[in-house]
Amino acid sequence: MKMRRALGTHGTVHRVVDLQKRHDEKQTLPTLLCADDGCGASVRFVAAHERSQADGTPPIHVPACIALSKGAEHQPDCRYNAPGRLQAILANPADPEVLHALDDGRRELRLLVLQQAMKRAGTAQSASGQSGQSGQPGQDAGSSPLDRSLQAVMDLLVLRALCGGDDLLAAQVTPRLGKKRVDWSILFYAQARYDAAWERLGAASNELPMAFVGTVRSHRLPQTGSSYGATYLNCAPKYNRIGNTDRNDYFEVSVGHEDAAWLQSFPAGAEIVMFGLWRLGKSATATRPHPKDPRRTITHVTHKLILWPGSKAQVVLVD
Repeated sequence: MKMRRALGTHGTVHRVVDLQKRHDEKQTLPTLLCADDGCGASVRFVAAHERSQADGTPPIHVPACIALSKGAEHQPDCRYNAPGRLQAILANPADPEVLHALDDGRRELRLLVLQQAMKRAGTAQSASGQSGQSGQPGQDAGSSPLDRSLQAVMDLLVLRALCGGDDLLAAQVTPRLGKKRVDWSILFYAQARYDAAWERLGAASNELPMAFVGTVRSHRLPQTGSSYGATYLNCAPKYNRIGNTDRNDYFEVSVGHEDAAWLQSFPAGAEIVMFGLWRLGKSATATRPHPKDPRRTITHVTHKLILWPGSKAQVVLVD
């Protein structure tokens, strides 16, 4: 389970960004311990790196994190003890209708309840921004029934992002959309699978709520005199170049909202989870001269996946 901060042996708090800077400057890294009260498990810093992909696409950037040292274990009540944290989330959900208890002790994540609530909140409308539609502004987190339904769900999704895999949650929580069982692999998407999410949305409707984890790259405010007032938060894209050296495909995840200050409260470099009913935006194509061969051109195609949250509770920091 990934962590964002740790303690030195003298109680000094060390954050990932500071440890990465020390790593880059080839400074000695401190001995690190889990920062949760009463835990003190041995942990280690994992520097940002590029991870190769089996399908031959360009490597994915893996952000820096702090992880448990080999052979070490968190205390049972530590917030970084993933099984314990999962049980705490499931023990007393704010909305038992969404996280429904089964006789065998497992739970069902009832996505249909969330889907219907999101539709009522206005998240099923067009989010391209091309027609002057800026979407319904989302409500402040905590101010609607949807927020209460989302509370435990977003905690689950953050835990899924921190774990880096489906196994823990899949063993305890079964997502369903009505009577249909939903695999975690088509519910939750990390950056490496943005292209798979884009293909899924292109082949089906947006009836299934989907979750994405991403790293904030930029914010785009509306231009002066524009017919719409939306701001977009853009995450670092998935980059593909398969079999064609003159074409690059980018799969970019964005959140649109009229509250620019709220979106800008997620700074560049922050890791966030976004959950809701997604739409495909229009793909944008740009052609530029090849940087090394003036006789060639490079085509860049950006494919957009866009969320208009009906509630601010649909976007949360991973921490």
